[in-house]
Amino acid sequence: DNMDRIFMSLKGKDGKVMELKKAHKKRYSPGLYDLTELQRDANRIFNFSAKETLSLMQNLYERHKVLTYPRTDSKYLSEDMVDTLKDRLKAINIEPYRSFVSRVMNKPIKKNSSFVDNKKVTDHHAIIPTEERVRLSELNNNERKIYDLVVKRFLSVLYPPFEYEQTTIEAAIGEERFVAKGKRIINQGWKEIYS
Repeated sequence: DNMDRIFMSLKGKDGKVMELKKAHKKRYSPGLYDLTELQRDANRIFNFSAKETLSLMQNLYERHKVLTYPRTDSKYLSEDMVDTLKDRLKAINIEPYRSFVSRVMNKPIKKNSSFVDNKKVTDHHAIIPTEERVRLSELNNNERKIYDLVVKRFLSVLYPPFEYEQTTIEAAIGEERFVAKGKRIINQGWKEIYS
């Protein structure tokens, strides 16, 4: 076995670190949902078919009025919606989202081109919560699952990026080269919403 052979050839030899690299990295939230991506996630996470997801979205939009129009292919909001974000946050200011909402509300809301772009909104904007206050008790179990996906994506774009330090160590032992990678989290950022 290759590993054993390498291991035997290294026994008793000193390792030498050839290179040590540290890089500060940022990862931004995956952005707001359009219908296709919501269907993809609902299928991957809950095993819902595309049709099921659309019909649940339709209920959340028409009957409960807590999410915006489902049949959209945009993941962006238009500029004129930025002023409505605070009211949408107030509408979702309930458990289990309260602590996330308050973190976003106590600073001025920063819009950026990762989710606000007039040019990328055609007939309809991304799926986000409405300004209608939600009563979770009125949603059935599956509606809540879809609602939760949308709310978390909405909150995540308003959160700071996930930041970490990536360390790469290259070592030489005898003739062999080894690379080890490590990750140190600096700031959980939007990932906190999903933990």
